[in-house]
Amino acid sequence: MARLNPVKETRQRQLIDATIRAIGTYGYANTTLSHVAAAAGMSPGIVNFYFKSKEQLLAATLEQIADEYDAVRREAIAAVGTDPAAVIEATIEADFHPAIFTREKIAVWWAFWAEAPSRAGYQQLVAELETRYFDETIVPIRQLIEQRGYRGADPDAIARGLNAMIDGLWFDLLIDPDAISAESAKRICRTYLAALFPRDFGAQGGAGKPLLDAMAPATDTPEAANGLTETDVSGRAAHRKRLSAALKRRLQPQGPLAVKDLATAIGVTPDTVQNWIAESTEPSSWLFGRLMAALDPSFFVELYGPHVEGLRRRFEERLAAAKDAEQRDRAALDLLDPTRRPV
Repeated sequence: MARLNPVKETRQRQLIDATIRAIGTYGYANTTLSHVAAAAGMSPGIVNFYFKSKEQLLAATLEQIADEYDAVRREAIAAVGTDPAAVIEATIEADFHPAIFTREKIAVWWAFWAEAPSRAGYQQLVAELETRYFDETIVPIRQLIEQRGYRGADPDAIARGLNAMIDGLWFDLLIDPDAISAESAKRICRTYLAALFPRDFGAQGGAGKPLLDAMAPATDTPEAANGLTETDVSGRAAHRKRLSAALKRRLQPQGPLAVKDLATAIGVTPDTVQNWIAESTEPSSWLFGRLMAALDPSFFVELYGPHVEGLRRRFEERLAAAKDAEQRDRAALDLLDPTRRPV
């Protein structure tokens, strides 16, 4: 295929980058072409010249971030050769690469995940990405199990667990960026892998990287053996309990929705929804986006109320600190004012 005019390529890239910023600021539904034009420093007419509609621009944005993610991941894997442990390590590095692991990019991914159930084009692309990502994750895990003799390990469960963990860490950055960093997220993934593949992701983690800044004292509990603190375990249990309670309030006989209908809207089996209600499993971030789209807006607040309240408190504390600093600065300026006379 012939390449686009270089100027047109540059303008389209600028507008897509501006769309990413606009979605991060205003959200998917509220983003307008005027917002995009303002973010790009262009006129709305220029936007319409390169993209005939908002939908065309949004579709191009999804394709670009998908291509960028795929390129970063493939480059990381290509650089490490064929050793399965190194390939797994490379995928973790790619998922938390500075070009990928940003609030703006993750906000866009979540926006498209949430829209996917109602938009066939998005749904197809997102489903293809999820399938390819899972396939590329399970292959080196299966190879590692076979080559290193990790008997009894279930490659499907391990791959799904790792993918779900990465999805959750992405979501943590979106909800509370102060609580997570790329390095801490990678350490968490290596902790999970070290419990399953101790000879390859042990004390040094993959590729010789430190697994933990400080190893906790050894105990006989399963949670400690898996690198999880009591707070981590209780936090997951509390999250699943809130999820179960929020679903029960909306599902028959308490609420108006049938389990079968909700499962169909999300794209899972009724048994999967029943497992969420039973607190035995929880949805991945992609499925959670579909779940939010299928339910009322208050569902998110019910489920993540403690996180939302924590964010609100931190913002209030920062505003109060800024106000105190301003008052102190103004008092200092008054003292330096040569026209000021003591009363």
